Amino acid sequence: MTIIESIREFMLQCPYLKDMVPVNVDYLGTDEIAYTIDGVPSVPVLQKYVDGSSLKQFNFVFGSLEYYGADHVQNIANSKVYENIELWFVKMTHEEKLPNLGDNRTAVFIETVSSGYMFGATADTARYQIQARLVYYEEE
Repeated sequence: MTIIESIREFMLQCPYLKDMVPVNVDYLGTDEIAYTIDGVPSVPVLQKYVDGSSLKQFNFVFGSLEYYGADHVQNIANSKVYENIELWFVKMTHEEKLPNLGDNRTAVFIETVSSGYMFGATADTARYQIQARLVYYEEE
């Protein structure tokens, strides 16, 4: 299983995501409410050990297309989802309920790198996103 597949499976467990809304990888359409997980460039190896193992990171953006407009109640609700995701990452790390990365890799923690924010908008929808990273240990 790839890292991004593992993150997608993990995010499907998040209680703050809407039911029946697709969680895509590297794709967020413009017509329907959806979520996406997009890998972003970063230095993958944080620490290399003499036995050949390493501490690595996978940086990603979790984004969504949401209804948006002059109604401040809807916009606040959209922002609150991202605050909750940030808290959920902390909780899952604390409880050691992290993505299953398969053989030879063990997740160490998941954290946000930036708070959630609106990335762009049209008249009635907006893209919201949060930047995050998964740090994991990989055996040789």
